[in-house]
Amino acid sequence: MKKFIITVALISLFASTAYPCFDTYLFLGKGSMVYPQRSLVFDLNNEYSFNSVGAPQNDMFFLNGNIYYGIARNFSVQFTLGSGEKPRNDFKIDSYGIRGVYNLFSSEAQDYTLDVIAEHAGRFDGAENEMTFSLPNIFRSEQLTYVVHPTATYAFEDNNMTVGGHTGLFYDFNESGIIGVGAEYASVQSSSSAGRRITQSEFSASLFLGAHLGSSIYLQNEIAKGLANSRDFGFALTTKVIL
Repeated sequence: MKKFIITVALISLFASTAYPCFDTYLFLGKGSMVYPQRSLVFDLNNEYSFNSVGAPQNDMFFLNGNIYYGIARNFSVQFTLGSGEKPRNDFKIDSYGIRGVYNLFSSEAQDYTLDVIAEHAGRFDGAENEMTFSLPNIFRSEQLTYVVHPTATYAFEDNNMTVGGHTGLFYDFNESGIIGVGAEYASVQSSSSAGRRITQSEFSASLFLGAHLGSSIYLQNEIAKGLANSRDFGFALTTKVIL
């Protein structure tokens, strides 16, 4: 198992380089953001951000390992451990997170789902202590998936609230891969928590690619470009393994 996890980590690091808002495994499964009951899933997600192409010393990086477990048909949990966003030469395991996802509604035709997500994240030293609530809406029509995901994050350290959201449109290739485009917004009056997103910005756009490899591995990569008050661009890659 140790050798297997190391191999997955190397795939993640070398394939390219956040929390991904979009999930290839769940999208291809045509369900909500709740992981299937009794399923156990592990992934590594890492992000590399170029604050300014002309100043590589300001580049930022983070890497997280996540465990997902489906407790019930309509409820799953996620546990996170990793290195919070920091300069690329400052890597250390110093952040954590816990998330619960509950399915509020799924249509009989499975063309619409609504979930509620509650997440707490922070660092072991008490910094970047945040609580996030969100409502991902997923619409489906044949090979197309459309996501509208409003979010609200309260940062305890700064005593402020960030309201924003993500949206994306994705095309499913024979249930073996997806391609899509996405956009993200965070409110101007309180954007401190945007540093944990794909781009530290009020507006950004992204190109998303995902694939199902073999019987149990899912690989996805998101290339994001800041559009306003942001770093130049970033790469976020996730390797997911069904255990």
